[in-house]
Amino acid sequence: MDVWKVDVFTQELYTGNPAGAVFDADALDETIMQRIAFEVGSPATAFVLKSKRADIRMRFFSQGSEEPLSGHAAIGAIWCLSERGELGGVPASKHRLESPTGILPFTVEEQMDGSKRIWLTQKRPMFAREGEVKEVASALGTGVDSLFHEQFPMMRVSTGIPYLIVPVRSIEQLGRLEPRKDELAAMIRELDVAGVDAFSWGVLEEGSTVHSRCFVPRVAGGENPGSGTAAGALGSYLVENEFIPREKAGDIVIEQGHWLGRPSKVFVRTERRSGSIIKIEVGGHAKVSMAGKLRAV
Repeated sequence: MDVWKVDVFTQELYTGNPAGAVFDADALDETIMQRIAFEVGSPATAFVLKSKRADIRMRFFSQGSEEPLSGHAAIGAIWCLSERGELGGVPASKHRLESPTGILPFTVEEQMDGSKRIWLTQKRPMFAREGEVKEVASALGTGVDSLFHEQFPMMRVSTGIPYLIVPVRSIEQLGRLEPRKDELAAMIRELDVAGVDAFSWGVLEEGSTVHSRCFVPRVAGGENPGSGTAAGALGSYLVENEFIPREKAGDIVIEQGHWLGRPSKVFVRTERRSGSIIKIEVGGHAKVSMAGKLRAV
């Protein structure tokens, strides 16, 4: 079988968040998929399968377990399918992806500069105010004064995968966060979230809306350089609470991964009706870094 590795949420090789994509994987059982994901060595690997309900189906595996959804691996695999000419090659073409979380529409969109961007629709967001400030600050290895919680509330947000959104006062303080691994893992279990997405309004690149650091204990190193599911949650949080102008709700840019040496840029756009978010899409570019053949037996 063909296997590709792709750097997602970037237009530059060896930055962004790496993912694996294994094609025509219908003959594989989950045990072999798990072993292959470990062998590929990326934070997540998408296995592309035939679907009776959508255009394609995918299953997602980290190096240690199957995941209900990996936003960056899904976008990376869709990018690869487009590069392989398996999605029709039509600009702005719309398709549907069958995932363990349900059917997710996606779009291959041609940009003004001739590049393309993949947009993946996520679930409509759900919100809840959660998190005890002292506990969160301690788990992130910082003081309560570093958090911007009085002006911007901490919230549990899910667009399919739940995250705790935590505002930090400055990008300098965001860069100094050093989570206490055991405390963070215990808090994440208690709140039943996948991770903590901390953000600041200070940014490093012109045109970005916010800077984000996504702490997920189950990934290698405990931090994700570019998370599609966390970006969906953060973008929804910003729009739901009207922290960004209404006219900017369709043009959110989240920068991430700089502290890991793998800068990422994640695009988010939303649609609102009668004050509620009715659609949330996460988008990004990608670069294929490796293509080869995989032996399954």
